[in-house]
Amino acid sequence: MASTGDEAPILIIGMDFGTTYSGVAYSRRKNTPKLITNWVNLRNFNQDKEKVPSAVLYNQMTAGEFSWGYAVPIGEDVLRWFKLLLVDENDLPFKIRTSPHVATARALIRQLKKTPVEVIGDYLGALWKHSRENIMRAVGQRVFKIARLHFVVTLPAIWPHYARTRMEEALVRAGIREPRPAGETIVDFISEPEAAALACLEGSSDEIDLKPGQHLIVCDAGGGTADIITYTILKMDPLTVRESVRGDGDLCGGMFLDESFLIYLKDLIPPDVKVKMGDGGIRKIMNDEWEHGIKPSDIALPYTGTFEHNYHPPRITIKASTVRDKVYRPQIAQIEKLVEEQIKQVKEKYRRKPKYLILVGGFGKSKFLYECLQEKLGKKIEILQDSNSDPWTAVVRGAVYHGLVRSKMTDNLNVSIESRVSRYSYGTLVNAMPFDATMHEQEDRFYCSANQAWLAGNQTMWFVDINETVSAHKPHKFTCWQELSSPDDEVIVDIVFSDAETPPKRQDGTVKPLRVVKVPQIPDWSKLPRWKNSNGEEFRHFEYELRMVSDGTSLNFSVYHNKRKIATESASFESSGCASAGAASASASGAGGSASKPPRASNRQMGSRPDPDYNEESVSEEEDDDSEMED
Repeated sequence: MASTGDEAPILIIGMDFGTTYSGVAYSRRKNTPKLITNWVNLRNFNQDKEKVPSAVLYNQMTAGEFSWGYAVPIGEDVLRWFKLLLVDENDLPFKIRTSPHVATARALIRQLKKTPVEVIGDYLGALWKHSRENIMRAVGQRVFKIARLHFVVTLPAIWPHYARTRMEEALVRAGIREPRPAGETIVDFISEPEAAALACLEGSSDEIDLKPGQHLIVCDAGGGTADIITYTILKMDPLTVRESVRGDGDLCGGMFLDESFLIYLKDLIPPDVKVKMGDGGIRKIMNDEWEHGIKPSDIALPYTGTFEHNYHPPRITIKASTVRDKVYRPQIAQIEKLVEEQIKQVKEKYRRKPKYLILVGGFGKSKFLYECLQEKLGKKIEILQDSNSDPWTAVVRGAVYHGLVRSKMTDNLNVSIESRVSRYSYGTLVNAMPFDATMHEQEDRFYCSANQAWLAGNQTMWFVDINETVSAHKPHKFTCWQELSSPDDEVIVDIVFSDAETPPKRQDGTVKPLRVVKVPQIPDWSKLPRWKNSNGEEFRHFEYELRMVSDGTSLNFSVYHNKRKIATESASFESSGCASAGAASASASGAGGSASKPPRASNRQMGSRPDPDYNEESVSEEEDDDSEMED
C-alpha cells in the first residue's frame, strides 16, 4: 500500500515453514505475491528454486554458527524433519514417534542441548535474514526501513493448539518481532490447507467452471502432512465460499516416501556392498538420485570403481512397478481415504457430490498421485493438477493473500471465506446450581457458602460444538454470571476445548485448557445488583457476555458488560493438560467452594438467580454505554 501522509507502507510477508521444504513470498501495493529465491548453496544449482530445504547443520566447534538450506553438506549430523518435534511426542501418531528420521532429529537436538523451539527459531532466523535482504533489494532500503511488516505464518490444520504458541516463541527467537521504526510487526497465522485454497481459488476463479452451490475439495499434500478442506461456492462476484464439512488430514506426506525408499534401498543392496559403501554412500544415493527427482531406471551405485572384483553386478535395477507399490502406494492409499471421506460427508450433508478436487503441495504435484486418484476417484470427481510450480507454492502464496485481506489491501482480491466448520468444541467451565444427583456426578458435588447450596462443579457449557459452522465475521455470544463480595475480586474466565465427537457435559480427559481471559477491573461496582444470603453476607451479581470470533486459526475472546468491552484474552494457548478446578476459577469469595475441595469454576451460567434478599434498587437506569475498551 502506498504511503499517504504519515501512513507507513505495508509489506505482506507469507512464511511457509514446511517439514521438508520452506518458502517465503511477499507483496506490496496489492501486487501478486513474489517468491524469494536466490538461496545460498554449496553448489551452483537449486539457488533459483521456489523453496529451500528445512535443514540445518550446527558447527559444534563454534557456538552459534550453522549452515542451512541448500548450504548443508550431505552428512549424518544434518537436522531435518525437526518441524514435527514442535508437537509433544505423546501427541504424535505411532508411525511418527517410531520414524527413523524423527528419532534421528530428536537425538541430534538432545546432543546439541537445544529445544525444538530453539532449532526452529534459528532456522527461521536464517530464512528471514535471507528473505529480508532479497526484499530490501527489490523494494529499496528506504521503503523497507519505513514499512510496517505484516507476517502470515502457516500451520498444519491437524496440529494441536499449543503448537501455535511454540511457533510464536520460535518467531521471537528468529528476530521477526524485533522493534521497527514504523511500529509493531503484525503476525497472523493461517492453516496450510486454507492458505492453499485461497491461492487456488484466486488463481482459478476465471479458469475453472465454478457455479454457486458447487463443492470444491483442496488437497494439500506436503512434506509431512496431507490436509483436506472442502468449500461450497456461495456466489461468484466476488467469489465467496464457506467451508462445507469439517476438514481432515493425516501424516502421509512426502517424507514418508523418503523413509519407504530408504528401507527398500537398504533391502536391495547386498550386505557386503552396504558395508563397503557405508552410511555416506547410502546418503549420497538418497540425495543425488532420489531427492533430486528419481525416475524408475537403472541407478549406478556410487564408488563402483572401489568394489572388489568378485562383486557382481556393479549396478542395481529399480523397477518402476516396485517403487510405485512399495514406496508410493501406502501413502497414496491414505490420501485416497481422506478424499473419499470428504466426498462421503459432502454427499450426506448436501445430497450432492463435490465437483472438483485440486491437488497442491510438493507431494501434490506428483504425477503418480494424480494417476492413482484418477483411477480410484476419477468417476466421482474431476481432479485438477497444475504442471508448473504453482502447486508447490500454493500455501505460501495463499498466506500472502490472507495478509492482503487482513490489511484491507483487497481491492483486486476476488476471494472471501464466509464461514468455517469448527474442528473442536469450545466452551467454559461452570458451576451448576443446584446439584442434581440424576444429572451430575457425585465427585463434582460441593457446597457453596455464598448460595448456601450444593452445586455441581466442573461442568462444561459449550458455545461452539464440533462440526458447527462458525461465521468469519459474527461473534459467538455466551452469557455468564458470578457472585462477588468485593470490587477487588478477580474474575477469570477459562476457555476450554474438546475434540470429542459428543462434547462432554463435565470436565473429563478430553476437555483441555485453551485460553484464560481476565477482567482487570469490575466496572460500575456500585451499580451492580446486590443480594444477601440467609447469613446476612452481601454479594454483587455480575453478569457479562463472552464473545468469540474465529478467523481460521486465531480465536479471539472478549468479555462485555452492558455492551462495553471490558477484557480480552490474556493468555496464549496452553500445552499442558486441563487445569484443576482451583486454577480454572475466579478468586472471588462468592465463588463458593468447601473446606474439603478447591474453589470451582465460578463463571456460573446455569441455575436460577439467587433469591435471598435480592435487591435491584442499585441498578442504574442510565442507557448502556456502547463504547468499547481500547485494545
